[in-house]
Amino acid sequence: MNGSLAVSHWVCVSNKRKGGDMSDLRRRAGLLAGAGWLGLSVLPRTVWAQGTAPTRPLLLGVLPITSTRVLLKNYQHVAAYLERRLGVKIELETAPDFQTFHRNTLEGRYDMIVTAPHLGRHAELDAGYAPLARYSALHRTLIVMSRARPVRKADELRGASIAMIDALTLASTEAHAWLRARGLQPGADYSVVYTPTPASAAHALVNGQALLAVSSPQGMLNTPKELRDEIEVFVALPEMPSLLWLGHGRVSKLLPQIKPALLAFAGDTSDGQPFFEATGYQGLREVQLAELQAVDVHLPRLRGMMGSGK
Repeated sequence: MNGSLAVSHWVCVSNKRKGGDMSDLRRRAGLLAGAGWLGLSVLPRTVWAQGTAPTRPLLLGVLPITSTRVLLKNYQHVAAYLERRLGVKIELETAPDFQTFHRNTLEGRYDMIVTAPHLGRHAELDAGYAPLARYSALHRTLIVMSRARPVRKADELRGASIAMIDALTLASTEAHAWLRARGLQPGADYSVVYTPTPASAAHALVNGQALLAVSSPQGMLNTPKELRDEIEVFVALPEMPSLLWLGHGRVSKLLPQIKPALLAFAGDTSDGQPFFEATGYQGLREVQLAELQAVDVHLPRLRGMMGSGK
């Protein structure tokens, strides 16, 4: 176990993201806005092949990993950049929770999505989306414990509770898988306390409502220091890719223009650099097949939760 490692270690190696906490999971669903409402000029740089130029705005769906306000603030840079680069209006949309967002994804609502790797793989295999790029920063699931009530082995969770946020998050999915591999089943061996944010999961841990909590380096970064000081890492799971970009099959003719635009986004001084400074995602790069296949182990559970019985 990695229990001797303080949470501050993972906060230090985390990317220093500037922009709000994961507050208000009951955030409003729906349209955030395209960059056009800001009055930004559109300077097309793509020369579209005959018959491929889009005739309507492209709808970009963004997984609700943080508040709508923060998503809008950050992704307006993406919308503005893509509008200038592609000469196409981009509209942004999110959802009130992961399940609603992923349901919309599977139903084909979005032309492009920014989503978690296991949700993106599901969308690729079952809903006709094609991988475009992934953020360079990595995800890491942390299972943390209270310094006042240290846990020495996973079996101590029997009869106790673990705190985590949305059941569809990669961190929650990986934590359940790690516990199942050690003979622990949710409901039968331990209960789950669902909380709206990593900080509230930390509160549940420190207050004795849960024996363990699930988070990530970024989640810990957005947790108040006084709480972090009372927590240490029980186990750190292997690194995984972070958020993926995918495009729906109905815009397949546009993807050869969209993909290189995304891969060049980090070099854009007016919008790319502010976006990556705010989010800590470190850039965009191509997705490798092995990275997609790494989350296949989670698909049966995910399909079961979404009611898609493939």
